[in-house]
Amino acid sequence: MPVSPAELTAEFTVETSPKGEKSPRDQIEAGREVAVASGLAQEAGPESTALSGPRAEVLDALPSVVGASLDAGARAVYVRVEARRKT
Repeated sequence: MPVSPAELTAEFTVETSPKGEKSPRDQIEAGREVAVASGLAQEAGPESTALSGPRAEVLDALPSVVGASLDAGARAVYVRVEARRKT
């Protein structure tokens, strides 16, 4: 069964803080855990996670993923959002 393209993709890149309460790895994993719980398709790199899916679901997940990393001590979370072009 073919999979339709995602309406929206959001890529999160975490800038860790070595002086945070939690380790840099834990700062990244905190956001990833929330991303996994969202149920959206994802890819993970060393410091980034990409969520893809329906526009409303991706936008709803943004604050929780970013907040989890910041709460874990990350210095910054950069977000890049891409919308699928309608043809």
